[in-house]
Amino acid sequence: MIGQDLNLSLRQELKVSTQLLQTMETLSLSTEELRERIQKEAETNPTLIIHENAPSYDTLASEYRKRTDRRESLSDDAPILPDDSEQTNWMEGMVSSKETLQQHLLGELGLMNLTPEVRCTAETLITALDRNGFFPIPPALIVKSEEEPYTQDAVKAIQSMEPEGVGAIDWKESLIIQARAKGMKDEELSIFSRMVENELENIRAGKLDAAARNLRTDREEVEALYSFLKTLTPFPGRRYSADYDEYIIPELSIKKEDGVLRMRMNRNALPSLEIDPSYSSMAEEYRKDRSEEGKEAERFLKDKLNAASQLIRLLEIRATTLERLGAVLMDRQRDFFLKGPLYLKGLTMQEAAEEIGVHEATVSRLAASKYIDTDFGIYPIRALFSSTVESRDGENYSKNAVKEMIREIISSNDTGKALSDQKISDILAQRGIKAARRTVSKYRHELDIDSSFSRSK
Repeated sequence: MIGQDLNLSLRQELKVSTQLLQTMETLSLSTEELRERIQKEAETNPTLIIHENAPSYDTLASEYRKRTDRRESLSDDAPILPDDSEQTNWMEGMVSSKETLQQHLLGELGLMNLTPEVRCTAETLITALDRNGFFPIPPALIVKSEEEPYTQDAVKAIQSMEPEGVGAIDWKESLIIQARAKGMKDEELSIFSRMVENELENIRAGKLDAAARNLRTDREEVEALYSFLKTLTPFPGRRYSADYDEYIIPELSIKKEDGVLRMRMNRNALPSLEIDPSYSSMAEEYRKDRSEEGKEAERFLKDKLNAASQLIRLLEIRATTLERLGAVLMDRQRDFFLKGPLYLKGLTMQEAAEEIGVHEATVSRLAASKYIDTDFGIYPIRALFSSTVESRDGENYSKNAVKEMIREIISSNDTGKALSDQKISDILAQRGIKAARRTVSKYRHELDIDSSFSRSK
């Protein structure tokens, strides 16, 4: 009797955990990824009705290809600028991302609070990643001898980046990293890890009971964990490969209208979903049919109706939380939306999470792979978060705003002589911003701007 209670408790805990994982996954998906998930669900769930609010994603992408051959790289601190000859709207704001994996990760690295030694070691490791996002050889064999003491911290930093699962040795470790990032932990993570390492062959062969015995758990947990595994990406780096063309549709817009900032949600980015009421009635009819066929039909319909309800609920949570995050950004980054990138303030995800009333990890996942349309271009939402750079007058400048100032100082220099990092530091000091020569050098490197020696050639 005690054993039965224990098994029941484990199954209930897994159910709650699976729902949490589904919520976290939905928050972190990009618009395109979420559309694909909705389409896959609709293909196997007859109870779900999809209403397209706009031309299909493929149609928009096709129109974009016809309209322009422009391909702009993205970084965490650079916008996707709209075409000056067209009035930007949601459809025209769609752009193509051809950012490499290394560019993306180095951009993320620039926003992380790391020691200079760990940062340099992480840069070395990032440049060595293959197209899958994996290390071709153990990290300890990649770094320089003086970087060895910082290798473990550098690997941890890379493995915390988006896309989840990069910085692994192989696809198995990548899946485990992704599971951990989505909130799996303790005994559940231990079972999942052993399943990935040792039992996938049994599971694919349909030997679920054998896998359960080897993992010292029950068949239901194996089925649930394997279903979760199929939502992960075994090769996370491939989305940045040369043959991957991702078209971006911003889900938020914060622009000035009649002198006032207004926030809008792009309701056309995703289709509207509803449950076909005829299937609810059908399930009720089968509930009255006590034959074996009737019971089986009722179970099938109930499962599909529950899955449809769960997906609709997850989309509502995602939209509501994104809208609340947009409200925080509009309030805390008001000068940025009114005046441009030079006025971006320091804002951490922890601060935003406290205002919304959620965990910092929720904000991090929500900011991943999502974009916001502004009067100054389309930006990754993650780019609106940055550490603070101290100023003489107490003004709260963000790191990204200081980088924009450095870009502006270099581009507007008309002296005929390239400015050194120390001279740029002095100019910033005149503006009341404390940025040492070494800091200017680091920011210039992140902006992919050559040194004064190279620029003067």
